Amino acid sequence: MLAVLMSMKPEWWEKILTGEKWLEIRKNHPQSKNHADLEWPLTVLVYVSGTGAVQGQFLCHGYTETNFLQYLEKPSCVPLADLEKYAGGKCVSGWFIEAPEKFDTPSPLAEFGLDRPPMSWQYVEIPDAEEV
Repeated sequence: MLAVLMSMKPEWWEKILTGEKWLEIRKNHPQSKNHADLEWPLTVLVYVSGTGAVQGQFLCHGYTETNFLQYLEKPSCVPLADLEKYAGGKCVSGWFIEAPEKFDTPSPLAEFGLDRPPMSWQYVEIPDAEEV
C-alpha cells in the first residue's frame, strides 16, 4: 500500500495527538495523477525530528490548497506571520488530519527502506493489513 512518510517537529506532533492541530501545512500534497495506486484516506507515517524513528501515524482524508492564510492559522496552530513567510506569496496545502495514533514502539526508518528522513514528506510502500 502506498503511504506517506512525513517529517515533523516534536511540538507539532504533540499538538496533533492532543487534537489541537488538525491541519498540517506543506508546500504541496500527494496527487493521485502521479500515483494511480494512491488511496484516500491516505496513511501518513510521522517521523519526529530528533527521535530517530517513526513515532506514529494519522489518516489524511484530503487537503485544501489556498493562499487565504488567515483561515489556516487556527487549525494548523501556525501564527499568520509564519504562514506568510513560509508561503512566500504562493498557495500552500493544508492536509486534514484525523485519527492520530502514537505507536507503542517507534519504528526505525530502515523498516521503510530509508536511511534518512525526508526533508518534508515522501511516498513509501507499507504492507497492507491483510499481508501482515
